[in-house]
Amino acid sequence: MRSRFSLALTLAVLLALGVAHARQNTPARALKVIGYYADWTATKYPLADIPAARLTHVNYAFGRIGADNRLTWNASVATERVYPEDCADPGCAHGLFNQITLLKQKQPHLKFLMSVGGWTDSAPFYAMAASEATRETFAQSCAGFLKTYPQFDGIDIDWEHPVSGGLQPGSPDDARNYVLLLAALRKAIGAGKFLTIAASASPRGIDPILYGEMAPLLDWVSVMTYDFHSGGKRAGFNSALYDHGDPSNSRLNLHDAIQAIAAKGIPKDKLVAGVPFYGRGWQGVESAEPWNGVTGTLQIGGYRVIAETFLKSPDYVRHWDDVAKVPWLYNAAKKEWITYEDPQSMRLKGEYVVAQNLAGAMFWELSNDDGTLLDALRGGLGLARAVPGR
Repeated sequence: MRSRFSLALTLAVLLALGVAHARQNTPARALKVIGYYADWTATKYPLADIPAARLTHVNYAFGRIGADNRLTWNASVATERVYPEDCADPGCAHGLFNQITLLKQKQPHLKFLMSVGGWTDSAPFYAMAASEATRETFAQSCAGFLKTYPQFDGIDIDWEHPVSGGLQPGSPDDARNYVLLLAALRKAIGAGKFLTIAASASPRGIDPILYGEMAPLLDWVSVMTYDFHSGGKRAGFNSALYDHGDPSNSRLNLHDAIQAIAAKGIPKDKLVAGVPFYGRGWQGVESAEPWNGVTGTLQIGGYRVIAETFLKSPDYVRHWDDVAKVPWLYNAAKKEWITYEDPQSMRLKGEYVVAQNLAGAMFWELSNDDGTLLDALRGGLGLARAVPGR
């Protein structure tokens, strides 16, 4: 009996050691850390200064759809402006596109995608996506762009917003047209290039979209889980992690948006949670509590500005919602209410990504941060250094 017990114990110990050894030698999941780089920030925030070693992907904002339904971009900054490291001769490559080439020579793990559209320039999507001929024209122009500028690794579609509309009204037909557009793009650019989208996080933006049909066409979906409250008649959270009595809609939070898109057919390992590196604010708020009425909005800016101004003033008192998992500031004298992210909330969002087995995190946008929020996000994701590749 003792020999059998000893043998069983020995086997159990060996098995445990084997499992532990396997865990130690299992590579960590390659979480994505995706930052948007806005080309209009190039003067104050050179592309060469981005924290490349702490990112996996950069979405270049923004390409546009031209009058001929072909991909276009701001050539004055993209290919014409001469930067300090550029060759000065007329025949040399210049602009931000060349800066990308130079940066990738130093950081070969980093991938760049051309992001097309955005809030201001999404209007052409509605008509372009509505016919096979114009979809094909756009798709082929994207394929041509990737061949001409091989420093770009893919296309990110930022249509704001199909069906629900943005600056232009949407149509129910947009849902089917979006799938057809993505199918044309995937066929044109091939399987070797990234194809991604930035998606609405609002219920009216999520519910009509045919995510199940999109899933096999896409590498991932970046959910814009921010701007839940950015204006209107009530002060509220820009990017609550969970609902805490939101009177507008209980689904206006990161968790519910991610779960809703997953339920519609996007696998969680293709879902990227978006986080804001900026704040929103309101005036005429009579109380420090959330959801109070306002008389107007307040321009806030990125975290870098918030840290240098509001956080240094004792008049702006920090509050924390332990259900929504976000902070806010209130100035009782000025009756100003500010929703923003700080290291505590950002780390919790990173931890959520890991706990939910999501693909990673995306943020808007790089020039807004002084490094604080990115460090906190990476800490929540459990990342100590750059995570290479796809």
